[in-house]
Amino acid sequence: MTIKDLGIREWLVIVFISIGLLAFAFEDKFKPKIYEAEGTGIGYAGDITLKVKAYKKKDKSLRVTDIEVEHADTDVIGGVALQKLVDDIKARQRHDEIDMVAGATFSSEGFIE
Repeated sequence: MTIKDLGIREWLVIVFISIGLLAFAFEDKFKPKIYEAEGTGIGYAGDITLKVKAYKKKDKSLRVTDIEVEHADTDVIGGVALQKLVDDIKARQRHDEIDMVAGATFSSEGFIE
């Protein structure tokens, strides 16, 4: 079998495999760089530590992808409030305007801090 004997199906397979290999080779070049930051604030029963992952969009604004929270506050009040704050930031992508959670003032202040 020579190159001249290949049909359209064989050429399409070769083209798709080549495109797949090129996409795999350049995958990291087109992915946004993820930035990580960590901060600590004072909560009700101890420190609240946030680990935030974000990337810059083309318009230079930040897009938060993940927030991990470590806290010593009660899970029933502080934990619920902190999870609400995390969900709110991820949904609205407004990290400069964070609303406090009623009933968990210290936990909210520690989160914002």
